[in-house]
Amino acid sequence: MTEDAIKVLRCIMSCEISLYTACYAPDEAVVPISNIVSLLKWTKYRVRKALKELRGLELIEYTSQGCPAIVSYGAESYPELIDEARPPINGYALTKKAFESELWKERYSEWSKSMEEWANMEV
Repeated sequence: MTEDAIKVLRCIMSCEISLYTACYAPDEAVVPISNIVSLLKWTKYRVRKALKELRGLELIEYTSQGCPAIVSYGAESYPELIDEARPPINGYALTKKAFESELWKERYSEWSKSMEEWANMEV
């Protein structure tokens, strides 16, 4: 795997773990290519080239995630709109093979350790 592909995969893994995407899809974060370009500050061509390599290795897949409306039913069973529906998010998500990789285990343990340190901070 090339160095660029590893950096893009680590970027997608970071987005999967982060709290930003966890609220949208805790089980499968979909990361648009524009976010990867922005985070790495690379050209779109360079990112696409790395994504093509990762797709060939079956570590990521191109997918879409819908953003449906969120409705709450109160005590009187009347629906209350909490959040409007939005257009779907199209992008890349990790595959099962990526979740089983050593790189994922390393990234996740780093994140878990940082969360433990944050939780145990003295104010």
